[in-house]
Amino acid sequence: MHRRNCTRAEFAPFLVLLAVAACGSAPRATIGADDLFVGEALALRYVHEPYDAQRVRETCKVWHELHAPDGRTITKGLGGEYEHHRGLFFGFNQTKVGGKKFDFWHCNKGEAQRHAGFCAPSQLGLADEWQVAQIEWTEPSGTIVVSERRALRVRAIDERTWRFDFVSELAADRDVTLSGDPQHSGCQFRALAQFAEKGSEKVRYVRPSTAVAHANDVWTNCQWIAAILPLDGDDVTVLRVEMPGNPDNAQWSTRDYGRFGATFEQELKPGVPLRVRYAYVVAIGSLDEARCETLAAQVTSTGGSGSGRAGVR
Repeated sequence: MHRRNCTRAEFAPFLVLLAVAACGSAPRATIGADDLFVGEALALRYVHEPYDAQRVRETCKVWHELHAPDGRTITKGLGGEYEHHRGLFFGFNQTKVGGKKFDFWHCNKGEAQRHAGFCAPSQLGLADEWQVAQIEWTEPSGTIVVSERRALRVRAIDERTWRFDFVSELAADRDVTLSGDPQHSGCQFRALAQFAEKGSEKVRYVRPSTAVAHANDVWTNCQWIAAILPLDGDDVTVLRVEMPGNPDNAQWSTRDYGRFGATFEQELKPGVPLRVRYAYVVAIGSLDEARCETLAAQVTSTGGSGSGRAGVR
């Protein structure tokens, strides 16, 4: 696959946290920087290393570490129960191309999601506040199966509430099917490893009244689902919202150890990229259904970037 025009960048210098952002603080992103801030507060870190066949588990995929507005890290990293679950991540365990099937969820058989550089946000029609990474989904031979441009930004809704926007443009130079079961595909969030420990207090979920339950903790007819993380000091709510224009009939999966999200099945055709987008609202405290519904409506009405089939830029 031909790599689109994205520049390589040096790792950004580490920046020290100084304070939690106040409402209305302007976010900032620098091309080539792994970190996103609200004011001076670290909100998100893009985690990636060059792929190394001698360190496959550590380098086979990229992911995003999220922080709450009070500075606490709320996502799991390497290791722990279900070690392939890391922060905010995206993949499909049944990616089919040319009679072959690849697993870009576990990446256990030589598959990898490799960081290939950073792009100017303008290449996706986005403003400078977005961080845009080029990610190559490669089969064991190193051949690119899917080329992704992934964009993230963060904004403060108020002092206790941040909004994270996630946009992914997926492209292929041959027919590719993205699919998988709801437990092992899509864009998903994994909370801290402590919630998977024996005897630990578990994550609770808030769902809209329209939600339909299925076997194995699968849910449909949801625009949003929120996880309540029982943390010392104060709970943290993570609200995930499906944005307008995404593929229909999203299937959600929720686990009490804090892995949750939704998936879809879609064909990729050469020259016709697919763009999907999601919003995550991270708030201090336990939000109820009414508040989650209000925030979801607010998020979808203000948008973030276009979804659906995107033109090649």
